[in-house]
Amino acid sequence: MNYNQDPYGNQHNQGYQSYGPVENAYPPQQAGYDAGPRMAAGYTDQMMADGYYEGDLSSPAVASFAEKVYAYFASALAMATAASVGGVYATQQFIANEDMASLGTMRIVSLVAFFGSFLFVVLTRKSNSPLKTGLLYVFSGACGVMIAPMLTYFIASGMGMSIVFAFGIATTIWGGITVYVLATGKDFRGLGGYLFVGILLVLGIILLNIFVPFPTPIARLVMIGILILFVGYTLYDTSRVTRDYYHRNDAVGAALMLFYDFFILFKYILLILGGGRR
Repeated sequence: MNYNQDPYGNQHNQGYQSYGPVENAYPPQQAGYDAGPRMAAGYTDQMMADGYYEGDLSSPAVASFAEKVYAYFASALAMATAASVGGVYATQQFIANEDMASLGTMRIVSLVAFFGSFLFVVLTRKSNSPLKTGLLYVFSGACGVMIAPMLTYFIASGMGMSIVFAFGIATTIWGGITVYVLATGKDFRGLGGYLFVGILLVLGIILLNIFVPFPTPIARLVMIGILILFVGYTLYDTSRVTRDYYHRNDAVGAALMLFYDFFILFKYILLILGGGRR
């Protein structure tokens, strides 16, 4: 008896239907890109039909969105730079006039603007609101003003070049991660849970340090730990640019998170170079 036939002479395929070659079920994966889960949340049938995968920068739509994100990032960085220059000048004037009350007010206002703008941009669902775009620049400006007293101290201490070195190192790290993730298409969103636990741990350590000041060696280890944590966040947030943020069409939110990653990298590299001086 032919084992490929049933007793009635019909062909059978041992429980499987013939749908043609398996390799034709999906478009061929393009070299250098990690497709990730084919049916991830927000993954569009149109992208698959066009031969692109989630996170694929060779898709014109994804590439256009990424360009928009990094244009927002660059303008936010320019705003922060201008704000920090103004903040340094204001800080120097307050110190020269022994006007510590005004210096304290400047720091409080910048802190309120920092948290308020951050929460609004992150939590609002409307992706293209002019207010949301404006608050990106409020946030970046607040970051520049917040760091101005530290920059003033470095300049007054004759360590102005440390600021330049810190900015160069932060740019190299952040830029290198950006190029690597976007060029390879690798998905680091799986780090999200570990990074969240890390941020909770950091917050706990900061609160503990308020009541129990750490000796310098431990403080430096904490700063290095925070630096490593935000290297991870840069990997994570860059992976989300061409995936989560793209599907939500939220270029402003993506730019804000990328700018925050860069800001923290710069701040803690500067602290490490300065031996923990604030």
